Amino acid sequence: MKKLTEFPQTIKTPRLVLNVILPTTENAKIGIDIIDKNRDYLEAWQGHFGALRTVEDVKKKLEHRYEQITNNECVLFGIYQDNNLIGRIRFFNVHDNSCEIGYWLIKSANGHGYMSEALGALETELFKFGFDTITLDIDNGNAPSENLAKRNGYKLVKRLPMTSYAKCVGKCDSLIYVKHL
Repeated sequence: MKKLTEFPQTIKTPRLVLNVILPTTENAKIGIDIIDKNRDYLEAWQGHFGALRTVEDVKKKLEHRYEQITNNECVLFGIYQDNNLIGRIRFFNVHDNSCEIGYWLIKSANGHGYMSEALGALETELFKFGFDTITLDIDNGNAPSENLAKRNGYKLVKRLPMTSYAKCVGKCDSLIYVKHL
């Protein structure tokens, strides 16, 4: 496997730009602003937002994610539509030729096909880079994510009983969706 420092830093689609998020104070300010404006919506499925309360919290998280690139662990992209940050997508749990993808969008960006477009573009680059298996770990009951997985050609391969927690549904099964090259 190549080094993740060689992975494209920018991916363009017809409507979006995915850029690796640099750990700057400005990016942290933008991040906390959209998190605060969408906090209840985002925390429903992703509990880690509870720990992000200040610009400094977000900057530290961005610094950690950026370090993970050089450690061959993770690459985090901002999803931009008309130069506005509308979400994030990252790949992580990198093992040999496989990885997992996680993502989120702000509430107003849902229902427009942006995540399907971003996911498809990232998949294309991952497969070109040498990955052959991509996994999505989705909380049972998260219908939008399940539909995204199915629309993008992922297959449900495993249900892990009561292994996850989401604020909106409580303890729940993890649904493992996989896509192969």
